[in-house]
Amino acid sequence: MRRIVPLTLSILCLALACAACVKLQRQPLDKHYYALEVSRSASASGVATPALTPETLLVRRLEVAPRDAGRELVYRTAPSAWTADFYNQLFVTPADMLTQDLRAWLSSARVFANVVEPASLAPTRYSLEGNVSSLHGDFAVNPPQAVVEMQFLLLEDAPEGRRIVFTRQYRRTASLAARTPQALVEALRQAVTGVYAGLEADLRAAMTKR
Repeated sequence: MRRIVPLTLSILCLALACAACVKLQRQPLDKHYYALEVSRSASASGVATPALTPETLLVRRLEVAPRDAGRELVYRTAPSAWTADFYNQLFVTPADMLTQDLRAWLSSARVFANVVEPASLAPTRYSLEGNVSSLHGDFAVNPPQAVVEMQFLLLEDAPEGRRIVFTRQYRRTASLAARTPQALVEALRQAVTGVYAGLEADLRAAMTKR
């Protein structure tokens, strides 16, 4: 009986050592992070363009539909079948990323003299609200494509009260060069660029008439 105790302790120590070794050998999760980095092409001359209007535009934070609001890349794999990619994610939330790029785009567009965020104390006459209803890869079609849908609302704080200047829905798609997360991000960038270019053109047309 005296020999059983040391033998039992030895087996227990060996088991603990093996468990520790197994834990140390586990590989970390291999995650990849992406940024859309949607930007407007700069003027070839590099000369600052006068603003179309001296007004200041307030751009509010975009609202993203719950299905696409997370950082994970989202795929439609079949009719009514969706999946989120845990291992491939956007670096920040889509709402923050798209809003930041939109403000930079409209500042470069020079439709308005200034483009500010809600935290700014600058007086503003116009404000822009937006909703993102689609921001995903559609692998249920052939060839697969990125799908982006947004709706924007331009408001004016006129003396007689707040009024809607215009509202419009935009939908853009872009084919994927390959069935990979990197190709999806590039296609999403192209689709969002198309949406922002269309919005800029409509804002320019709306403000030209005023």
